[in-house]
Amino acid sequence: MKIYFLSAQPCALKLNGVYFGTTDRFERFVEVSLQDRIFVEFTPENALPIGFFLTESLRFSPPDGCNVYILADGIAVYAWGFPPKDFSLHVIAQTRFDDALVTLYRQGAIQLSIEHDQQLFNATLPPAFSSASLSKHGGLFFVEGKGILSAHTKTAECVFLEETLAYAFAENELHATLPLSDCLGRTAECVWDLNENGCVLQKTTIKQALAEQTSLQTLLPYVFLESVRIGADYAQFLCEELRPDAEQLRAFLGEFESVVLTRDPSVYGLLRKKQARLYEATYYTLEMLDGKISDVRG
Repeated sequence: MKIYFLSAQPCALKLNGVYFGTTDRFERFVEVSLQDRIFVEFTPENALPIGFFLTESLRFSPPDGCNVYILADGIAVYAWGFPPKDFSLHVIAQTRFDDALVTLYRQGAIQLSIEHDQQLFNATLPPAFSSASLSKHGGLFFVEGKGILSAHTKTAECVFLEETLAYAFAENELHATLPLSDCLGRTAECVWDLNENGCVLQKTTIKQALAEQTSLQTLLPYVFLESVRIGADYAQFLCEELRPDAEQLRAFLGEFESVVLTRDPSVYGLLRKKQARLYEATYYTLEMLDGKISDVRG
């Protein structure tokens, strides 16, 4: 079986103690049998390593600090939750908003605490918030990191977490430009209504950076699926015969987290979440006619 290895930061990868190479966001793979119980170790530069045995349990129980993706030709393991070396307390930012004291700090992981009415609420944030500022808009508390933004209720519940290229607040609205991982350099211009309970997406506009028609035609099925995923106008990519069935087609594809390319340019995998940190790909064949999607089969 193929086992693909990826990591959120560069790591030295060892299999049964033997150095195999380095990992990052580009996959490396090895052909192994899960019955061999090979011990895998990801070792980053400034954190403790993640180690686990490759067994059949990988299909059902992801190792701590890892996401697991069940694919047609194997299993991908993405290591990201590396235990920190330093557990001392470091305050990153602290601000009082009316009756609430909001503190962003690192103690091992990065934590957000919100204290009000003699109650304390906490949330854990990704490492990208190691340098950040705090603000309040529309009844929500925002943590503004470099290229990433999160929003939290008074009980520290995270109701928004996105990578952002740019963002701005206008009264009780959030306007943000989000990068899309669709090979065409597209971005999503989005508007959310804000209230103390959460964010409600009101509008999404796709901006196209790569204008070459040949590139767009080659990747049109991928762009179509990504548009379905984010709620953009996907009907524009359908042929005239399929457009009346656009809503049924959306229901047929269902909810999914991301799109996976395969070696067959007409076959795409849709990653669905099975449980925390465990995903499985469902594959669909998309056919084209005269530059439009003419058929979608599961």
